[in-house]
Amino acid sequence: MLEAVPADARSLADIGAGDGQIALWLARRGARVIATERGPGAFARLPASLERRRGDGLSALRAGEVDGVIVAGMGGRTIARMIEGGREVASSLHWLVLQPQQHVSELEGWLARAGYRLLAARDVDEGRRSYRVLVVEPPRVSEH
Repeated sequence: MLEAVPADARSLADIGAGDGQIALWLARRGARVIATERGPGAFARLPASLERRRGDGLSALRAGEVDGVIVAGMGGRTIARMIEGGREVASSLHWLVLQPQQHVSELEGWLARAGYRLLAARDVDEGRRSYRVLVVEPPRVSEH
């Protein structure tokens, strides 16, 4: 999944960062990374060396604050609801890397209907599991 993050990414958020390993790796690569977690226990486990925020989905971010986000380890329906609920933040992003654990086709359908452009998709095998990694670009809001 890390290879799906654009090489020139300068700022990003790892939504639901878990133990923060992905966020740490990207920070070592030179990016500004915000690691988010919803619950107090998971938040407390994030490495203190990271910029950490507690919040649900995209609510921990401000529009225009980061270039992109990573969302991994959630179901496709949850990811779609999170993006829909954070529409203002999502529309300010340049890219989203999404790795749904289930309901992949539902997420892909929702993204297409919502106007997201698929930039890349690939299947990744991790042990006995296979995951789909999607890189998408949000629809641009035209100014009238």
